[in-house]
Amino acid sequence: MRLKLFIFFPIIFLFHTVMEAQTKLNFEGAFNMGLASFQTDYGERHDFKSGVTGNIGLAVGGSVYLNFFHYDPKINPNPNWRRKHLKLKIEASYLRANLDHFGTYQAEDSYDGEKLRNMHGKASVINFGTMLEYHPYNIPDFITIKKRWVAPYFGLGIMGGYSMPSVESELGSWQDEANLIQAYHAYGNAESTVHPIDIDSKLVLSLVFGAGLRFEIGFESALMIDMRWQYFNNNYIDGLSPNPGIVPNKYNDWLYYLNVGYAFEFGKNTRISTWFNRNKRAR
Repeated sequence: MRLKLFIFFPIIFLFHTVMEAQTKLNFEGAFNMGLASFQTDYGERHDFKSGVTGNIGLAVGGSVYLNFFHYDPKINPNPNWRRKHLKLKIEASYLRANLDHFGTYQAEDSYDGEKLRNMHGKASVINFGTMLEYHPYNIPDFITIKKRWVAPYFGLGIMGGYSMPSVESELGSWQDEANLIQAYHAYGNAESTVHPIDIDSKLVLSLVFGAGLRFEIGFESALMIDMRWQYFNNNYIDGLSPNPGIVPNKYNDWLYYLNVGYAFEFGKNTRISTWFNRNKRAR
């Protein structure tokens, strides 16, 4: 029940805001690109290459921001806390990485080590969801008054995703268990068999936590440096979920990534359009 409330809260929040003050919203579009580090069952826990430099891929995305204020002080003379500090972000993104095993086990001069070295995978995820961003400094100060040209922010959100993993082995078919270490062999009994490898595409959910900086570079534009942590409700984002009786598997798959983005205003309530409207009224 709590998860359902968490999922639908941003949607209800957006609907309420649009209905309450449709003409007082300010919109931004944004594009971003960066690197994503997949933390999956490829590699070894606490191994530097597995966790930091190894399984890194591409992250690209686009988003729309809703700012809950208007540039014209006559329309929005006393913005409340929500209008000063919150942005609602609707985002679509694509993440992909080639995956390999790293660590002491794959480096061993053994048959199991050879199996791990020859096992490769790909993880691809399409995300669509929403985030609520908190800006400690007043958003109107950053955008309109130019009291500062850089501002931090923090975000929390939920994403729906479509996961498309793949697995292969240079020793032959991955469906031949002779080419896999014991942890990836099917286990269970005749009534219930668990397959540690599952490359079926699937719908997934994920929680997203973010933080970043916005740098104003133009009259209606800004650059962003954005850092994310994304935790999935599924352990087969990479297609693997090893036998927990052989390999301890404490967490579902997750990732973190660093993006650089460009944001720009659009719509009727941009800074330029408001300036023109105010000058028309003055005449």
